[in-house]
Amino acid sequence: MRGCGLCWSQAELDVLDGDPEPVPAAVVQKFAWESTDHFERDEYELAWRRLGYRVVQELERFPDDKLTAGLQWARWPSWPEAERTALRAPITDLIGRVAGDQERWRQLDELIQAAPQLDQDMTPWLRLVDDFQDALVAQLAESYAGDYTYSNGFMLIWMTWDEPGRPILDWLLSPALRSRLSGVDTRNAQRAVELIDLMVEFSIR
Repeated sequence: MRGCGLCWSQAELDVLDGDPEPVPAAVVQKFAWESTDHFERDEYELAWRRLGYRVVQELERFPDDKLTAGLQWARWPSWPEAERTALRAPITDLIGRVAGDQERWRQLDELIQAAPQLDQDMTPWLRLVDDFQDALVAQLAESYAGDYTYSNGFMLIWMTWDEPGRPILDWLLSPALRSRLSGVDTRNAQRAVELIDLMVEFSIR
């Protein structure tokens, strides 16, 4: 496999080109983090198709929304359906398992921003969020509403398609979410409702 000689040793490139199982975790993470134009595109695609399940393992160890940012350069939409399903399933499973473990809730923001690279759209993953327990939905809603209110938008650095934050905004401003949050007796939920009302007020002005 060819790659940027300033960033990669020949030994690292050689191991990327073979059986994915023995590739060191640090090399998998480095590959997923690397600038896509440091590789030949055809080789990069094949490497992603080999290493995709290993990247999911790294997502579990160190949730980081940049780890999936190269999927479009890897021609993800053109992969065989079976291969796309084989990558989508463990990412969806990972998000579900983390959502079920309160000790790991802080990891969800990174995971929910990594997953949309599969669709170039946050919408399917926000539908998944709607199935989470109330306290977790409230936590995420407060976080997103706070980002929007105090940071003038959402920090979606690795989502390069048009208006990546629009589905989040639509979700926050949906009557169904506000109604749900209003019935949750937690500080996160109360604060989320306050911020959402502030967003609505600003949009009216």
